[in-house]
Amino acid sequence: MAVLYVREQGSSLCKRGGRLLVEKDGKQLLEIPLRETDSVAVFGNVQVTTQALSELLERSIPLAFFTRNGRIKGHLAPEAAKNVPLRLAQYKASQDEARALALAKASVRAKLLNCAALITDYRAHYPSAELEQAADTLACAADKAMAASSHSELLGCEGAGAAAYFRAFGAMNRSGLPFETRRMHPPPDPVNALLSLGYTLAMNELRAAAEARGLEPYIGFLHQIHYGRPSLALDLLEPFRPAVADRLTLRLINERILKAEDFVRRLSSPGGVILTPEAFKRYLGHYESAVTEPRKAAPRGLR
Repeated sequence: MAVLYVREQGSSLCKRGGRLLVEKDGKQLLEIPLRETDSVAVFGNVQVTTQALSELLERSIPLAFFTRNGRIKGHLAPEAAKNVPLRLAQYKASQDEARALALAKASVRAKLLNCAALITDYRAHYPSAELEQAADTLACAADKAMAASSHSELLGCEGAGAAAYFRAFGAMNRSGLPFETRRMHPPPDPVNALLSLGYTLAMNELRAAAEARGLEPYIGFLHQIHYGRPSLALDLLEPFRPAVADRLTLRLINERILKAEDFVRRLSSPGGVILTPEAFKRYLGHYESAVTEPRKAAPRGLR
């Protein structure tokens, strides 16, 4: 998916002919054909002209607004897709216990297999009995997930796999940056900050993709329905967590592309650790490369 990220503070997103332009202080920073754009994400103090907004809506190109530090604020989406039969089928599937469980199982299985694949790839360079055991545990958890007879049993399989995975994730962290376990809201350390940012960006793309295909992003199968939660987007995100965000995080910290000095602690609410503005720009560049690299980004186990 071709996503245009606009992160230059004080810039403007404009439309000229069939192209989108990013301008600042009378200078053109970027130009891209609209036909090559699937979605747009702007960060912080970026103006979007009325002409650009109108053209994005006309072409059904979603626009997401983020804070400067990567927290999602909201979306501007075109008129809801008119494929009512598809949405009705989605609603019915969500109310069919057997069908919903089958779809939830597929999401969990793909996630656990991708977690195991990441560990296996790492072990090829850094052999470890601990990591071998973790990969085996995840493969076993994936099998148990497919045999689960209820939603609660499935969540138990996912939880057991996640616990083993993040223990292994800590062992794969060779950067010296602290990481004990997965924590969020807010992320207390640089590694968790990178994980949260990657998940947010990936979920935004998946939500846009679901809406573009006429699906309801708030009706999921693994993630139960809660007010304001894009449950389907979260379901779709699960296999991409290890395949994209986690893999990218390990590369950035282990190769010292991002270091401790690239992070700051936010003093205002909600607190937590965030990337500096310059490091955030660099992260987005690496993220864009990661999601367009098919071998590593393609989730396994989806049918």
